[in-house]
Amino acid sequence: MSSIRQFRTALAAARLGSFAEVGRQIGLTQAAVSLQIKNLEAELGLRLFERGAHAFTVTPDGRRVLDRLEKLVADYDSLLAQSDGVLRGTLHMGALVSALMGSFGSALADIKREYPNLDLRLLAGQSGQFASMVAQGELDAAVVTEPPSAVPQGLMWTPFYQERLVLIAPQGMARRSVMDLLRQEPFLQFDRSLWTGRLVGYALEQLGVTPAIALELNSIEAIAQLVRQHYGVAIVPQLANAEWSSQQLAIKQLPGKPIVRRVGMLERLEHGKKPVTRALCELFERHKQASPRSGREQGGAE
Repeated sequence: MSSIRQFRTALAAARLGSFAEVGRQIGLTQAAVSLQIKNLEAELGLRLFERGAHAFTVTPDGRRVLDRLEKLVADYDSLLAQSDGVLRGTLHMGALVSALMGSFGSALADIKREYPNLDLRLLAGQSGQFASMVAQGELDAAVVTEPPSAVPQGLMWTPFYQERLVLIAPQGMARRSVMDLLRQEPFLQFDRSLWTGRLVGYALEQLGVTPAIALELNSIEAIAQLVRQHYGVAIVPQLANAEWSSQQLAIKQLPGKPIVRRVGMLERLEHGKKPVTRALCELFERHKQASPRSGREQGGAE
């Protein structure tokens, strides 16, 4: 008799295109994955995959069956998550490193306390990387910055909080203006290929300044550390839990209308863990309303 586990293995194979990669992700050998697929095919009486020398493709019959299996697995996950009114199961979730240092990190303790039966597996990374992983089903959801253009098709984004972009400089430069610092000092640029880097680029355009870029990095904390060591100045989101003012850094508001980075949850429009992600969104909203720092910081970013 086929099992939900076999269904998951077949869906992962269709998504990843490699029995070896499926095995690596779920802790089985390539041979064990292949055997699960063969047994499922034998029971269904059709071929799900057309094997080649180095790869395989989903057959037309396989595509029709896999679409139905995906719905069955999603329904099962939804039933499991809601049984007896207690959230349980495993949620695979991506999160920006900076989100873990910001307001989302503050809410993690509340999540663990309120949902002790939920096994939350976190993967740290970048927004663009997570978008494709969520779309392909490798992650159930991800805490990411707001997509720079439209939300990718088939996905939805729920806002959690926002962080105002600020300029950080060594404490000894606190009396100088933002424009003077940007024009005269080396600039540490957040990676322009990433969503936050594009937002920093937009802020520079709004200010009408082209700073001399000394380094380009993809870590807010690494940038803050280099600014602290007098390598230059930078524009970054002001993280809720970053105690920069007590760490030899001057935090300066940018001139003009505030520019904010919005952070929220990205997930597929339909998936089996929807009851869990909805509950987390509601919990985060309660956490934000209860946090005195959150209300002050987010209100100041409007």
